[in-house]
Amino acid sequence: MSEDERLRRDFNDYLLLERGLLPKSIDAYLRDLHQFLCYLDSVGVKNPAYFSSNDIEGFLASAKERLSPRSTARFLCSMRAFSAFLKLENYRDDDPLALIDNPKLPQSLPKIMSEKTVDAFINAIDTDTDVGLRDRAMFETVYSCGLRVSELVNLTFGSLNLVDGYLIICGKGDKERLVPLGDNAVWWINRYLTEGRERKDPKKQCPYVFLSGKGIGPLTREGFWYRVKYYALKIGMAKAPSPHTFRHAFATHLLNHDADLRSVQLLLGHSSLTTTQIYTHVATARMHEIYKKAHRRA
Repeated sequence: MSEDERLRRDFNDYLLLERGLLPKSIDAYLRDLHQFLCYLDSVGVKNPAYFSSNDIEGFLASAKERLSPRSTARFLCSMRAFSAFLKLENYRDDDPLALIDNPKLPQSLPKIMSEKTVDAFINAIDTDTDVGLRDRAMFETVYSCGLRVSELVNLTFGSLNLVDGYLIICGKGDKERLVPLGDNAVWWINRYLTEGRERKDPKKQCPYVFLSGKGIGPLTREGFWYRVKYYALKIGMAKAPSPHTFRHAFATHLLNHDADLRSVQLLLGHSSLTTTQIYTHVATARMHEIYKKAHRRA
């Protein structure tokens, strides 16, 4: 096995076991590393573990035409992780990226559905069918709790407490958080479990709460996205929102109704308050929009 192959394999294990990253994130880190190792080989660097800050800057200069600021930031994030891995494994004791700054990125605000649109979306679900009962329970839950789609589809009975009304969610980095479950969500989940789901899996052999249409396993992320597009079309939305939009709506609507930022951070499972603060900008932008429409001298 070559040194390059060994580094890739060990870095993969580091990202999985030490960082607890998801497979898609690991793939992205490894793609960035692959591009960088190819560059090092092209400029004659013999041992890729001992690259320098000049090598990083050289790579960025060579890829300037094809890397956007956001791609550059992601590449540097991957390389910082690689540098931390090399330090942990005693390949080196310095940080070649210590003096390299991340590019300044334009702040992009998440797209938010209004409360009226969320209500229209949820009320468009036909609950006379088993699939409709499941969908109503799912969308009530994802909006009630601000879940990521992966957290929703991986929800198990062991994490669900309908008596006291809460979920125990294992989020990014295997961090657990307790999230209150609203009364509407509790009611619809109970109805789904006793009617629609009971017919699909009467013995509750599948540990996941929300079953696929065939009832033989959990709904997938792709399956949930399909249901989002289906109901968006049904209520006449020009473009279907991303599944993540319900999480954005949850956070922004809480802030619009005077929730404090720290509480929203805990409910979302953000490790940093800075990540949550984006929603204050969304709420403020919405406030200015309303003001300009309503005030005769705005």
